[in-house]
Amino acid sequence: MPPKRRAANETSSTKKAKRKKSKPSGPPPHDKLWFSDGSIVLETDVHLYRVHKSMLAKYSTVLSDMFEIPSGDSNSDCWEDSDVPIVKMVGDKDDEVCVLLEALYDRNFGDTLHELEIPALTSLLSISTKYDFQDIQADVMQFLLTRFPNKLEDFVKTRNLWNSYDIDEVFALLVVAHRSDALKILPALYYLCARFPLETILDYLPTLPPDCMRSLLLGRDWLYEVAHRITQRSILSMQVGVQSRTDVTMQCSEKLRARLSESSITLVFDMPDRGILEGVNVKHSGICNGCTDRYIGLLGRLKAFYWDHLPQKFLNKNWKELNRT
Repeated sequence: MPPKRRAANETSSTKKAKRKKSKPSGPPPHDKLWFSDGSIVLETDVHLYRVHKSMLAKYSTVLSDMFEIPSGDSNSDCWEDSDVPIVKMVGDKDDEVCVLLEALYDRNFGDTLHELEIPALTSLLSISTKYDFQDIQADVMQFLLTRFPNKLEDFVKTRNLWNSYDIDEVFALLVVAHRSDALKILPALYYLCARFPLETILDYLPTLPPDCMRSLLLGRDWLYEVAHRITQRSILSMQVGVQSRTDVTMQCSEKLRARLSESSITLVFDMPDRGILEGVNVKHSGICNGCTDRYIGLLGRLKAFYWDHLPQKFLNKNWKELNRT
């Protein structure tokens, strides 16, 4: 257990007096992130962290610059029997500071990232951006791209992971990603938020910045408009060249059109590759292979088309611009 703190200008006699009279106060030291040879103590409202100033300065340009500025305060707190300064992390949550320091001291951080849940990733993105820990921020962004991809083929592979995410966590990540200019993950993240029922989204709107709120609502309207367009385009495609078709192929088209008309609204990137024919035994459905292939091909082209437009609708940028960030 580390000793109590003292003022930097405390005399030896006052230190002895305080040892007798003072009781430990303030947050306790963290059980793991407390190094006896640490040169700085970071204080949150929950824990104290004794770490190495040189380590912080090496990876954070913000903290490096901050440490070079003399405080000019002779009464600044230090730990008893040492000149180790105490720095209060004003405005930083304890979980953010903790996960940042864990990342900094973890030699296998790249592997550890895969074990972190969304709240920890959100905290790490937030504080690494604030203090410009560029290496950590880059690692976090690279991992988040595996959960919120910027390529359609990757999106299809990871979409099922979203079912395990809590809505509170998702909207908290949206706020931090928006504030941190994590542009590459925002289109997929906006899409995830837009999937929730409108009444649920309305409960979370007050937590969003105004421009983020506007982007979400307008983007959601566009996605539902796209869902209607795809249904209409698919029905229309069944009517092309109907004059040259036999009675059999016309009946086939009508059956597919009926399925389309009766299908519920599904957002474009949640549609299976086979659309409304997913899980349907086409051979026994009365729908011919030609109509099936025509419908599936059209659906694939429309998905690719609207994926290209996704960042434009939510961020007013294209994928090429986002990938340069």
